[in-house]
Amino acid sequence: MFRPSSLSIRFLLLLIVFVVALPAAGVIFYSGLEFRNTMLDQARQETLQLSERIATEQRNLMMAAEQLMTSLAQLPEVKHRDRSRVEPILRDLLRLNPMYANITIADSRGMMWASAAPMSSPIDVSTRRFFKSAVASGRLSSGEYIVSRIVTKPIFNLGYPLKDQGGRVVGVIGVSINIDGYRQLPKQMNLPQGASFVILDHKGIILARGVDPERYVGKPYPAAAFANIQRGPETGTEMRPGLQGDSRIISYRRLRLPGEATPYLYVTAGIPVDVATREASRALTRSMLLLSSVLFLACGCAILIGKRCIGDRIRVLEGASERLAGGDAQVKVAALVVGGELGSLARTFDAMAEQLHAREEALARSEAFLNTVIQTEPECVKMLDREGRLQMMNSAGLAMIEADSLAQVQGECIYPLVAPEYREAFVELTENVFRGIAGNLVFETTGLKGRRVWLDTHAVPFRNDHGDIVSLLGITRDITEHRKSEEERQENLLLFESLMRYSPMGIRIFDGTTGQCILLNQATGEIAGGPVEVMQEQNFRHLRSWRESGLLAVAEQVLEDGVARVRDVDLHTSFGKDVAMSYSLSRLLMKDKKHLLVVGRDITDERRLGEEKKQMEAQILHVQKLESLGVLAGGIAHDFNNILMAIMGNAELALLRLPQESPVRTNLQNIEKSSQRAADLAQQMLAYSGKGSFVIEVLDVNAVIREMSHMLEVSISKKAEMRLELDHDLPPLEVDATQIRQVIMNLVINASEAIGDHTGVISVRTGTRRLDEAELSRLWLTDRLQAGPYVYLEVADDGCGMDQETLGKIFDPFFTTKFTGRGLGMAAVLGIVRGHRGTIEVLSEPGRGSLFRVYLPAYQGELRQPARPGHGGIAACGSGTVLLVDDEEAIRSLGREMLESLGYSVLTAEDGSVAVDMFQQHRDEVDCVILDLTMPHMDGEQALQQLRSLDPQVQVILSSGFSEQEITERFIGRGLAGFIQKPYRLADLGQKLQRVRTRERRQPSRG
Repeated sequence: MFRPSSLSIRFLLLLIVFVVALPAAGVIFYSGLEFRNTMLDQARQETLQLSERIATEQRNLMMAAEQLMTSLAQLPEVKHRDRSRVEPILRDLLRLNPMYANITIADSRGMMWASAAPMSSPIDVSTRRFFKSAVASGRLSSGEYIVSRIVTKPIFNLGYPLKDQGGRVVGVIGVSINIDGYRQLPKQMNLPQGASFVILDHKGIILARGVDPERYVGKPYPAAAFANIQRGPETGTEMRPGLQGDSRIISYRRLRLPGEATPYLYVTAGIPVDVATREASRALTRSMLLLSSVLFLACGCAILIGKRCIGDRIRVLEGASERLAGGDAQVKVAALVVGGELGSLARTFDAMAEQLHAREEALARSEAFLNTVIQTEPECVKMLDREGRLQMMNSAGLAMIEADSLAQVQGECIYPLVAPEYREAFVELTENVFRGIAGNLVFETTGLKGRRVWLDTHAVPFRNDHGDIVSLLGITRDITEHRKSEEERQENLLLFESLMRYSPMGIRIFDGTTGQCILLNQATGEIAGGPVEVMQEQNFRHLRSWRESGLLAVAEQVLEDGVARVRDVDLHTSFGKDVAMSYSLSRLLMKDKKHLLVVGRDITDERRLGEEKKQMEAQILHVQKLESLGVLAGGIAHDFNNILMAIMGNAELALLRLPQESPVRTNLQNIEKSSQRAADLAQQMLAYSGKGSFVIEVLDVNAVIREMSHMLEVSISKKAEMRLELDHDLPPLEVDATQIRQVIMNLVINASEAIGDHTGVISVRTGTRRLDEAELSRLWLTDRLQAGPYVYLEVADDGCGMDQETLGKIFDPFFTTKFTGRGLGMAAVLGIVRGHRGTIEVLSEPGRGSLFRVYLPAYQGELRQPARPGHGGIAACGSGTVLLVDDEEAIRSLGREMLESLGYSVLTAEDGSVAVDMFQQHRDEVDCVILDLTMPHMDGEQALQQLRSLDPQVQVILSSGFSEQEITERFIGRGLAGFIQKPYRLADLGQKLQRVRTRERRQPSRG
């Protein structure tokens, strides 16, 4: 805080001089400002007068031009467009009126036909503003800034309509005005140097300027300034930068023609601010220089008087004070300083020295007593200065900081002993004490020998006799042990609060006597589905959910015997939520009072996941069972086909060799028919295993259902009604039509049999659905299916339905609910669906019907129909050598006879390795190789690879009891010439070899 009394005498005298001079300086400065404002007001009036003078001259010029054009419009020569007589008149008028740059007349189309100034060819003025406004308004109109193509100078046009007797505008008389004649006005009006004006058209284009017109005429006026003129009143004045960037006082005025809403001219007049205020600035400068000179002389006099009369005498008193402060109580100054207030002060000083001498003796006795009290105090007593340096500390304090003596630490700053995290707070405490604010602080400190202790200090300001704060007085006690106990208690409390807050399990504590809840965490409310505040008011003995679930009885037992118990219960909470809980109940004793601790865990998801796991395990087990049975069925069908191959082939060869009249032919034909039925049964077993023979084509499943609808209706019960609900926007499927028909037929016939003799409805529906992985996981046989769009075929009935035990067996092979039958119907359906990479959904309840929904992957390409090969009944004979490879002796023997009957030479091999050796020996002879897929030592796939390495163009036909689709997918791109499925007929073998021979002839020779 600033105190004048703390300043030196000389400075105070100088201050008095400046205070006296300050009003004079204020008067001078104020007068200068008033003078400057007066000059600015005068400049404003002068700019207004200049703009008004130009506006008056312009109005007179417009009136004269209007009278001139009105007179011209009445001349007969003008009305008759007599150019030869009109132009001399116009030139005379131009010579008599030097303020005009040109006088023109244009017809109604805007073509100029007469001009005072010579023109080489007619000029089109139809786009000029003065022409369009005159034609539109029918009265005097203004134009804009242009450079005339006739006089080649900047001009401003006025237009007057030329009308016929009917009042129609037939032309426009134009007057080009030279508005550059106002440049001498500032001198004529005795305006200050630098005064100027600017004349603008309605767009803000500069038409004329009093200074340096060649540089600015034709250029736009500053946009912001022009916008202010347009928005402002008709006449105004402002201070802003001029065109050259200098600050100016600028007045403006807008000029309008009668009938025009937009001003046709803007006139601005300006005077530089520095020119207008030049005299005022000079006067202010002279006055301030004069005042500065007087002030300088006054300051010199004040310094001289202050030194001689005051400063020297005070120095005598200062010397005496220093001696007194040094302990010299015999000092006398009254004889050295005589007269005035300072003489009185010297006499008072001598009296004070005598009193101080008497008090020194009393103070010494008090200090001895106080020092004894402080040194025996068990708590630390210390004094610090403003910088934290130690001035005094008793023995207890020295022990706390591990100092051997006061001399070791006296004068040292104690801030470094304070722990870094509390150092700033200790410094702030010190500063507050020296501001007069007492305070407390608990902090950690490190002694000189490294011992860390916690201290609690109370600090107060210590004042001298004059009330000034000279030190910090602190009383400090060691609270290390108390601090440790408090920290342990806080850690335990924090651990308990964290356990309650972040535990995922619900924790509640009830009063064992009253049953009232005294503590719970947030998880309890989240599990129960209610607010914590409401649950805080609950009593466990009044909870209906506890009583109904048996949890209340368990709680009473725990409170009675103190044995902890765990119970899993299903609760319907007070807030309407159903939840499965696992509770752990135990008894707590706090202050010899019983309390009930309840820890609950929501096990709803655990139960659901357990049920889902059981269902998934059952489904996986069922799928594995079906897979195993499928592999078994496929293997049996494969071996069965090999056996049927021998039976059917031998029967067919026997029929070929027997005469027609032989009675044995009937027996052989019966053997052939029975073998064919056995082959059909093998195909059903392959269909169940998912390895059936498919003829794949892209088709519309709706079309297949419509084609089958009549056959389906006659196949079902007469009391059953079939309804078709087919989606019209169904994508196509890439399937075997025959197999899909079998699926549809089996499902519809099963639905009819479920309805039985009762009246019912069979619904056949189709549609599309996008299945994700979650939905696929709930269906049958989804281990290899991909998420995406699927077409579904749904057959539903309202028949007897099935229980869960029956549902689990319907796809098992040879399981049937009929009295008779093989039980391969639904097993074959499942195999066909698996072979088409699809899945099945089955829904059924006893007495409520059944629903079978088959999902097949949607085809993404275009709809197409494959070309089906024809089936001839006559064997095609050929020639050449065929290498027949099969591990079955019966097949090799039969195959040799069939091939030789077709005209081929035959080589045989019992496995792949023998076939490769034989092919190497007869490479140039062998035309085709018929290769069995399943053989010991080296199977068909390995033999094919070896044969292709020996001859890349070798013609190989694979033979197997499995389907052509499986083999084709497995060997695609590996140069397979064909495939023939066992059992095959002689005609099939001949046609297959004929196609291979035809293909071989098309290929280049193997050389």
